[in-house]
Amino acid sequence: MPTFLPLISRCNKASGLLLITLLCSLPAFAQDGSSASSSSLAQTDTAIATLDVASLLQKMATVPQTLNYQGSFTYQHKDNPALQSFRVLHWVEDGVEYERLQHLNGPAREFVREGKALGCDTLGTRLLQGKINLFGANLARLDQLYKFEIRGPERVAGREATALLALPLDQFRYSALLSIDNETGLVLKSWLVDESARPLERYQFIDLDLSPDMASLKQPVAKVHRDTKVVAECNPETLKQPQHWQLGWVPPGFVFVDQRQVRQKIDMLMYTDGLTTFSVFIEQAEGVIPEGVAQRGATLAVMDGLNYQGKSYRVTVVGEIPVVTAQKIAQNIGGI
Repeated sequence: MPTFLPLISRCNKASGLLLITLLCSLPAFAQDGSSASSSSLAQTDTAIATLDVASLLQKMATVPQTLNYQGSFTYQHKDNPALQSFRVLHWVEDGVEYERLQHLNGPAREFVREGKALGCDTLGTRLLQGKINLFGANLARLDQLYKFEIRGPERVAGREATALLALPLDQFRYSALLSIDNETGLVLKSWLVDESARPLERYQFIDLDLSPDMASLKQPVAKVHRDTKVVAECNPETLKQPQHWQLGWVPPGFVFVDQRQVRQKIDMLMYTDGLTTFSVFIEQAEGVIPEGVAQRGATLAVMDGLNYQGKSYRVTVVGEIPVVTAQKIAQNIGGI
């Protein structure tokens, strides 16, 4: 999935042995085709599908960051039915990821991102790979948060892909339908759907070049561009908590990723469950603090007020999460 798009994500070597074990443990077929046989087959199918899902998530989390590629994709969200077009360029130089996002419609705009070093697994990447045992905490696995279904093969942008449906097991996150490139693990198509099965936003690659000219990838084409640098802890081994602030409630499976200051006076706290992220912005304010909800596509912003130690603060929760989730987070924030 292109890094600039929100969203928002491994046991191949063991799969053969596990599959043999499962097949050998099946009871003999009943002479009358009893339901016990059907039940055993259903359990086997589920186990095989789980292996395939784990393999897809593993590839999606690890392979794309190592690739040089460029591609064009379309993007659409519920608040603007017009299709928008973008080009994404991704390359690795001296062991560090770089990425450009170019707007192909309207005024020329370009965003440039310097990413993390190869071999640097963030907390979100580790959750996506199922490596929760590294943290010594009782964390929910992704398959305890989502029901995954492989919907079969698909062809997107002329490439063979696998459609993966992620259905949340609670009301605190959205459903996602991802088409994952079989070779590279890139998400070639993504649909985010709300609790009423209404599409919130979608994007889809229309072409992909895995052998781009490296010199052209680095040349800016827009008059206006912004450089951004992603800073995240590499290969964390323990879970941390934010400084100065405490979230009294977060949805099951979400963990604290990082904290930083923006514009010098605003604290930003970041959380993820591996597939979905949200951020909390806290800044001191005076006067009446407006409360309300704003949404653009799948990205929601909920604003609320907070009184702490005689001071007033403005709290804004931003993420690809339902309103009920964001409001509950905003209403359960306190100081440490």
